[in-house]
Amino acid sequence: MRRRRELEKDLRDALIRDQFYLVYQPQISYRDHRVVGVEALIRWQHPEHGLVPPDLFIPLAEQNGTIIAIGEWVLDQACKQLREWHDQGFVDLRMAVNLSTVQLHHAELPRVVNNLLQMYRLPPRSLELEVTETGLMEDITTAAQHLLSLRRSGALIAIDDFGTGYSSLSYLKSLPLDKIKIDKSFVQDLLDDDDDATIVRAIIQLGKSLGMQVIAEGVETAEQETYIISEGCHEGQGYHYSKPLPARELGIYLKQAQRTNAAIL
Repeated sequence: MRRRRELEKDLRDALIRDQFYLVYQPQISYRDHRVVGVEALIRWQHPEHGLVPPDLFIPLAEQNGTIIAIGEWVLDQACKQLREWHDQGFVDLRMAVNLSTVQLHHAELPRVVNNLLQMYRLPPRSLELEVTETGLMEDITTAAQHLLSLRRSGALIAIDDFGTGYSSLSYLKSLPLDKIKIDKSFVQDLLDDDDDATIVRAIIQLGKSLGMQVIAEGVETAEQETYIISEGCHEGQGYHYSKPLPARELGIYLKQAQRTNAAIL
């Protein structure tokens, strides 16, 4: 509890002290094995405690209200970096950014996203915003309104960690969603657990039937990749392709992948 209080206090100053940074993990299209997107992931390098896991500091930030400023910083940095990669020739690259539950319900979110797209001269569909099932269901009415506003701006909307929350089929039909992300907890054991394999297969078929793209996260082996491709999954993300990388290293990865037209170094 003492450490938690210390982290909460330090979290309020972490942004102005430049302690946050982003890393990026490639997303691979199974149609041609090209890198079609990257997911931006925040990291906190604490001066005393070292690297603080996001699943520890994000809930704290949501509780003390700093998540709005942190979330806007992530969006800004991700869009700025995407502009740099587009200028380097990776014009079709897409950036995925996670939205916290508090962010999703914040009234200024659509305006912030629109301003960033205009400021960095980004094609709207090059930005993909990921929301969780739990975040959607906390206030479905507000979430739906904000998602509609974001969709009108042209941004893509993905449902993250699908299968771990409410998994309500009604919101898949009624909300403006473009993509389903299969949670890594199902992917990691699908070769050894028939139930996980069945769930993965069902999610892929559900997404395809609704006209949505489906991406599997947590792909770590060639065997997992082979299975999800055989079931018709559109994209994959995980350590089989690359760990999350700093922007400079990810830029090198993109250039090598472009030269070989393959996503694996």
